[in-house]
Amino acid sequence: MKTKASLNEQDYLHSFMSTMTQKSDTIINYVLAAYFFLGIGLSFKYDTFEIGVGVGTLNLLMYYSAKLLLKKSNFYQYVLSVVLAIFMAQYIYQMHGLFEMHFTVFIASTILIIYQNWKLQIPLTLLVVIHHAGLAYMQNFVYQDPNGLQIYFSQVNFDIETLIIHVILAAVVFFMNGYWAYYFKEHSQNHISKISDEYELENIKLASAKYSSLSATKEYNDLVHRTTLDLKLPVSSVLKLIDVSKGHTDNDQLLSYLEMMRDSAKKIDDLVNDIHVKSTNSRG
Repeated sequence: MKTKASLNEQDYLHSFMSTMTQKSDTIINYVLAAYFFLGIGLSFKYDTFEIGVGVGTLNLLMYYSAKLLLKKSNFYQYVLSVVLAIFMAQYIYQMHGLFEMHFTVFIASTILIIYQNWKLQIPLTLLVVIHHAGLAYMQNFVYQDPNGLQIYFSQVNFDIETLIIHVILAAVVFFMNGYWAYYFKEHSQNHISKISDEYELENIKLASAKYSSLSATKEYNDLVHRTTLDLKLPVSSVLKLIDVSKGHTDNDQLLSYLEMMRDSAKKIDDLVNDIHVKSTNSRG
């Protein structure tokens, strides 16, 4: 197992995570739109349009402002975690404490897995605990007058025992979703690391094959070069011997034979010189 990612692996990992983040951001755009319009839809039940439009709009402004102002940071993802928790509180209030609205936070927690960052579960968990503990206390111990100001948190009896069980179960869900986010990120990194290792191994094999090919070519060029050097001297000697022999005879037939021999030797000499020049250039 590698202790440190190579440069190519880091680039590939960064490119992969950037692509995954862009796809996740696209999905979140649709999710936030659905959350916003769900708040509008719930407004018809108890005439809470001010809450549905007002809080929903503030949530969207909070998220997209963080994303726009801090483009090179993932801080907007933590803001998203907070926004999803606020949407849960908004729905609970709009439905006058309908217990089923509490489950929307589990949907939010699951959605955050797509960023493969377990730490995004922390702001969501903290806000849920603070929200539930604070509002449960105020509903049960502060605003108890049915004719007075109402805190719409839960339509069922939400005592300390219920609160503890509720928070523990929610914490288990958040922990599991955080684990899956961590697991998916580790799996992605290990997969990319494996691909990078295989890629580097192939590069080593290609480099080795190229070196072997170059070495073989160099040895061949050296052999050709030495061979042409060995051939140049005897061929040149043969040409000189023919020229000398032609000067010591008047026999026309013998002169004709010597001229034919000279032409053949000259062709061989030209061929050797040509091969010698090409092999010299290849070696250079």
